[in-house]
Amino acid sequence: MRAMVVTTGEEILKGEVVDSHAAWISEKLSEVGVEVVRHLSVGDDLSSLKEVLLRVAGRCEIAVVTGGLGPTEDDLTTRAAAESAGVPLVEDPLAAASVAAYFEGRRAPVPASNLKQARLPRGAECIPNPVGTAPGYCLELSGTRFWFLPGVTREMRYLMDKAVMPAIEALQPGGSRLVKTAITTFGLPESVVGERIAGLDTLFHGIHVGYRAAFPVIEVKLWAFARAEAALAKRQAAAVTEAVTRLGDCVISVQGLSMAEAVAESLSAAHKTVAVAESCTGGLIGSLLTDVPGSSDWFLLSAVTYANSAKMKVLGVSGQTLDSCGAVSEETVREMAEGVRRLSGADIGIATSGIAGPTGGTEDKPVGTVWIGVATEAGTETHRFVSPFKERHQNKRIFAFKALDLLRRAM
Repeated sequence: MRAMVVTTGEEILKGEVVDSHAAWISEKLSEVGVEVVRHLSVGDDLSSLKEVLLRVAGRCEIAVVTGGLGPTEDDLTTRAAAESAGVPLVEDPLAAASVAAYFEGRRAPVPASNLKQARLPRGAECIPNPVGTAPGYCLELSGTRFWFLPGVTREMRYLMDKAVMPAIEALQPGGSRLVKTAITTFGLPESVVGERIAGLDTLFHGIHVGYRAAFPVIEVKLWAFARAEAALAKRQAAAVTEAVTRLGDCVISVQGLSMAEAVAESLSAAHKTVAVAESCTGGLIGSLLTDVPGSSDWFLLSAVTYANSAKMKVLGVSGQTLDSCGAVSEETVREMAEGVRRLSGADIGIATSGIAGPTGGTEDKPVGTVWIGVATEAGTETHRFVSPFKERHQNKRIFAFKALDLLRRAM
């Protein structure tokens, strides 16, 4: 089956909020084998709403519409739905009971404005909303089954999970499902990743390839719709193996894990702890690692030793090393990594010192230069990396990911 997703609201069109509803709904529909063919966004204007609904009607089997079901004058979706269907708005007993129950649970009278939410297009099937004031409903237009849901995220997701998805699954022929694998990579530009993966969908019939760039990581998605899941799973596994072989050691995860999650998994599996000393990355490595739930089990300490005096006082870096070699040097980063490991008692100490830019570079140490140290019981390894970027934010991020990748490899 094919579907379209319509999101409403002036705030979406003006860029005041990001339209995350469409992405979330599309992912839910894809999981049950529904092919989402279009996203549309429309403002709080009656004629525009009607135009979009009539454009969608008859062009797909399913449509999910969010927003515009509230009690205020600019909530016009239900009126637009009724006029598009050529039916009047009537008070729906189930919708009225849903609105009343919400306020009764809060020991409050129903405001007069909320009574509007009990009026639905004649013939619509009400979806009671126990977590908000706006009931959802289902209405058919020109052969397309529309589900109208509130725009409030919590309410929309609740009704989607509890009512819409079970109804859609019941409509699916043969229990079609999406089979998807996400391969996270780091270290290659998107164009090179694409070149290495080229032809994979031809080699493995029915497997589709997609890409998602989230700087500096590239995610390769292999997916397919199928009813015979056992046969597809075997073909999917073969495609994943081929993709990983082609991509080589830039593969971080075949479960769609982020860089920090992959590092966390490795540290947990090895029962190792880590501490971080950061200069140019300014605490970004520590932030990425502590974003992972359970990081307190293996993350011990983060020290942002930006000034040379802090490197000396906190980490024990030699003043002579700093004077003779500079802060951005193999020798300094080695002492930083060893110092933070010694200070924290961690199994692994990792350190960064570099030139994020846009100024501060020299001929020997251009903007984008970073030294990274990884200290373990077996010794300390140092790595020099030069980023092609000149923008500070990009360099800080790629420095942090490079350090995490070296930590991952060390594990």
